[in-house]
Amino acid sequence: MVNNLSLCFCQLAGWFFQPKPVKFFLAAGLWLMLCTLAVGQDLLPTLAKPLKQGHSHNDYWRSRPLLDALQLGFKSVEADVFLVDGALLVGHSKDELSPAVTLESLYLKPVNEIVKQHKKLYRRRSSLYLYIDFKTEGKTTYEQLVPVLHRYRHLLLSPQHKGRNSVLKVILTGNYPSELVLADKQRLVYLDGKVEELPQKIDAAFFPVVSGNWAKYFTWQGAGAMPPEELRQLAAWNSLAQRNGQQIRFWNMPEKNEVQLKNIWQELLKYPAVLIGTDHLDWLTGTLAEQ
Repeated sequence: MVNNLSLCFCQLAGWFFQPKPVKFFLAAGLWLMLCTLAVGQDLLPTLAKPLKQGHSHNDYWRSRPLLDALQLGFKSVEADVFLVDGALLVGHSKDELSPAVTLESLYLKPVNEIVKQHKKLYRRRSSLYLYIDFKTEGKTTYEQLVPVLHRYRHLLLSPQHKGRNSVLKVILTGNYPSELVLADKQRLVYLDGKVEELPQKIDAAFFPVVSGNWAKYFTWQGAGAMPPEELRQLAAWNSLAQRNGQQIRFWNMPEKNEVQLKNIWQELLKYPAVLIGTDHLDWLTGTLAEQ
């Protein structure tokens, strides 16, 4: 145990002198080693109150993927997934992938360990959204994902399974094969819809969240008041989502600095259906605490 911890610290020391893709490999490897050492121990000693509007974007880049978000109460995390030689690898791009950093090792196994310890993920019972962003061809990626998810079926909320101890809702986004998934009568996943489809009343039982490119619909960058026509659009989508029992997630948000982000967040927090995605968990947590 001591030798393994010494190796972890040596890896961590070398991390600071590496370019970003290499930093990701080292940080992920270190984190997986620590998780291996901690099997049977409590990965999350203190459970947090769930933050229903918090989404951890690029979660796998954090010093503790999944756990940093859960420790702060974030209800949603996102993993970019590539199918490589039959394995579901997690990373932002192909040059960041490592055979050891898989969807299972980074997310599914740790969730399983936490539930074994606490029977839940948050202080009060609430589910976690695990976004799986398909970065490779949809059909083959989905076919490889299905047996992996079946090993964790007891954790999953799905259209076919709503067990009392289910804590995880897997939502596919990116290049997912919608027709194939919706035709799967045993599917364990939900799908990410499109925000512009809200008026069509797409079924929340299959599409619990809809997403959209912020820059496509809004010019507002967080300075001054939001333009009236953009406010009306945001309010209309929020009302539709609430009536449908759905949430809205925007990506490609402006992120120049903390002040800009907080101005945008303070506006978005007026709309309960909006799920706010960020790379800066501590900044969003602080903004939520001020509400």
